[in-house]
Amino acid sequence: MLTRVRSDISTFNEVPLLDGMNIILADRAEDSEETESTNGLGKSTFVRIVHFCLGSDFAREKVLNHPELKGATFFLDFVWNALNCTVSRSTVREKHVRVTSNFLVGLDIETVDVGSGVSEISLDAWKVALAERYYPEAAVGEMKFSPSFRDLAVYLLRLGKSAFVDPQNAFQNQSGASKRLCTSFLLRLNWGKQREIESQIQARDRNKAAIEAFKTAEESQATLSIGDLEARRVASELLLRKKKEEVESFNVRSDYKDLEEALHALDRRLHDQVNQNFSDRRLLDYYRESARALPEIDPERPLAILRDAGAVFKEEALRTIDAVSKFHRDVYRNREEFLSGEIKRLSAEIERRTAEIDRISVEKTRLLRILNSSGAIETLIELQRSYADLNAQHEVLVSKIDERKKFDRLDDELAVSISRLKALLKTDLDDRRQAVDEVRALFAEYTSALYGVPGRLSVDVGKAGYRFSFVIDREGSDGVGQMVVFCFDLAVATIWAKLKKGLGTLVHDSTLFADVDPRQVASALNLASQKSREFGFQYICCLNSGLVSGKDFNFKVDPFVRIRLTDDSPKGRLLGMRLRPREQEDFQS
Repeated sequence: MLTRVRSDISTFNEVPLLDGMNIILADRAEDSEETESTNGLGKSTFVRIVHFCLGSDFAREKVLNHPELKGATFFLDFVWNALNCTVSRSTVREKHVRVTSNFLVGLDIETVDVGSGVSEISLDAWKVALAERYYPEAAVGEMKFSPSFRDLAVYLLRLGKSAFVDPQNAFQNQSGASKRLCTSFLLRLNWGKQREIESQIQARDRNKAAIEAFKTAEESQATLSIGDLEARRVASELLLRKKKEEVESFNVRSDYKDLEEALHALDRRLHDQVNQNFSDRRLLDYYRESARALPEIDPERPLAILRDAGAVFKEEALRTIDAVSKFHRDVYRNREEFLSGEIKRLSAEIERRTAEIDRISVEKTRLLRILNSSGAIETLIELQRSYADLNAQHEVLVSKIDERKKFDRLDDELAVSISRLKALLKTDLDDRRQAVDEVRALFAEYTSALYGVPGRLSVDVGKAGYRFSFVIDREGSDGVGQMVVFCFDLAVATIWAKLKKGLGTLVHDSTLFADVDPRQVASALNLASQKSREFGFQYICCLNSGLVSGKDFNFKVDPFVRIRLTDDSPKGRLLGMRLRPREQEDFQS
């Protein structure tokens, strides 16, 4: 139980606290201007100070790290096992706290005695001490997914709009794993199994991320199964085997380059012979055609032509014509002999070259056979390098297949493990039916007291473990969502108080009641007052006076008001002063 909140700030207004109901009331002065309001008087700051003294992260603070509060120390007095204790924490030494030494007796924590029964310890040690004293089941050191005292504290001391939207949600952007774990812990369910499921789910997500990381750019275009990769492996092994056979059957010749040059020379000669034969064959065809076109030799032909022309020849002229005829015969004979000779010559040359071409082709075939069965050392090195590259690619593929199989097996194992854990969780939920029904009954009772109809608190086991839902069949009423949170918190405080475990204190910021009908607010306060007194836990809430002064509000708050914060002067605020608006450079990250 908390008994007092104070500070070494000289203007600070101490807040005494008692067991049962406690109200921090923000009151507007009668002569205050219309522009004044009850916001900013210190209600939320009160909750922040309690959180600060109970180990909250100072770097995330929006108020207590104000420059004007630099060096301020805040104190929280509390009772633990009938022992009056005090914890203090400074805004300049926020990584350390000072606490009553007797509170730490028996704990494995490094302490520094500062006198007067007070010890100084690190902030981390303080969080461990709080967990050990109030929630020893959760005090499991650094085990992941275990609710720490700070994880639970944000549910016990709710602050800000995000904390009053859903009973499972204590702050903005809270992870689903954190919500499920903390809610199951607060409801006294099997949070250990829930923690294991969350751990396995995280491991499965990491495993899937690893599988994605193994995909190449080519594979990213289409997901390749292990079967696809195995098919690639077989194709790779075939190429590798062929390349290995090439390397093993390769013969190195020292005269390989000479053989290559000889082959090139043969190629040149072969091409020359073929080209010459082609040209001579064309010329031979021409000569043969010309020989077939030669006319028969007629010695009288020239004279007949002249006579046909009507010529009369003298004796002397006839002798001259005979000479012409003889010349004509000689020309025809010479042409015939020339064509015949050229035909014979070209035929002989073609025949000779053909034989040479056959001989060169045989030699070329022999050299190609030698070159195909052997090669230069450079060629062998290139073959070996190619084989090494193929082998490396094959090894990478085999390694990838092995990794994929390993991750696939792990994914299957995790899926089986998660399924098994969920089955155990379902069985455990059945075994805990009586305890769960007690919480359900409390939630139904408390919602019925506010709205006349019992709400439903549902607990199931889904994909990620426990699944919760909270319903009040009261559509159209203002602030029903906030009152679902209120009834849940009150039910949780009740079951822990009945067990005489836990912090024993429930704190609600004024945001809880902001949109709630005054009649429901009065009913809620009356219910909290009754149940906190009946079961022995402490309830602290912050209220604005405007909410409790209407004619529809039928709960007397005065007996429970521990401090009235007013706007008549800065002294009426919790800090006893008005903090100036911070310049941009004043803000801390």
